Amino acid sequence: MRAIRFFIISILILFLLITGIGLLLPGHVTISRAIDILADRERVHALLADPNRWKTWFPGADSLPLVKRAGQPTGIQMANGGVICLRSVTDTLITLEGLQAASIDGDMGFRLLRQNPKDPVTLQWYIEFRLDGYPWERFSSLLLENKFGPLMEQGLKRVQQEAQSSPSIP
Repeated sequence: MRAIRFFIISILILFLLITGIGLLLPGHVTISRAIDILADRERVHALLADPNRWKTWFPGADSLPLVKRAGQPTGIQMANGGVICLRSVTDTLITLEGLQAASIDGDMGFRLLRQNPKDPVTLQWYIEFRLDGYPWERFSSLLLENKFGPLMEQGLKRVQQEAQSSPSIP
């Protein structure tokens, strides 16, 4: 009987310890990557703002179907059934909505930065995750960087190649 009580108390203490540590981890995580592109801002913007062109650079999008609203392509349907769509498009910021990694909600976007017309365009790709208070979600946030970082770098390199190699993008 004493061993059973010790086991139950140990499990309870371990659960409380893991929950406490999980609550210390942040509930909002942002992953960001950036690259310099030697091309016109309009050329880079056209690649990002048109879902028809995502197949050339977005990792995995070459085999995914487009999502259309009112006859216009607005995003892509992911393999897990989720949809990533354009939310807003400005000259310097393109935001997307609908990113889901398991049960974690998030948004992503692109910033186009340029100080002088002669400078290269700096393209920043960011993903923001909003986590619930569950300890397992907070611990899983430690793995998000390793999961999405390499894909973002791959996508940015493809955008760079497309923008620098295309003679003109209308």
